[in-house]
Amino acid sequence: MNNFEIILLAFALVFNSWIAYINAGIVLSGEALVRKVNYAGMMFLIQCIMLGAGIWIGYKTGSLEIRINMVISLSIMFIFGLKVLLTGIRAPEEDKAFDYTDSKVTFFASLAEGITPLAIGISIGLLSLNPYLHWIITGLLMLSGIVAALILSKRMGRDSFKLRLAPVGGLLLLAAAIKLAINLTGF
Repeated sequence: MNNFEIILLAFALVFNSWIAYINAGIVLSGEALVRKVNYAGMMFLIQCIMLGAGIWIGYKTGSLEIRINMVISLSIMFIFGLKVLLTGIRAPEEDKAFDYTDSKVTFFASLAEGITPLAIGISIGLLSLNPYLHWIITGLLMLSGIVAALILSKRMGRDSFKLRLAPVGGLLLLAAAIKLAINLTGF
């Protein structure tokens, strides 16, 4: 797996969680900077740990036969790509946001948003020769996505809900799956 594919998957993970980041930015718009940093740090830390755990699991449990790892990774990316795409298309616009001022709500929201990074991390770990480098690249892009969503939600307010990027994240995951299928079949 090369760095372009890692960046593609990292953007897919950011777009998958984009609406949760926007939600929190709107709810925290009246809060102090410390509270926003606390939210961003907790969201980043939990999602990055879940991603790192997935990469580690995939790296340690991968088969010596690369084609087996490719098939497993392809199925993970395809299933989660369809899940993210269909959920993003079906989901109505958020009317009521969670209260992200409570640390427990932020923690559990981060865990819920961390399931997809865990699965994609397993997929990355199965195909990665440099798991730590890929973890750092993906983590930095996830952090920049959180910060960008917090800034954008402050500037745009409720209009930022119209930036529903979860279907784009699903399409990016499906694009990575299709590229992996092409590599697997040898076209």
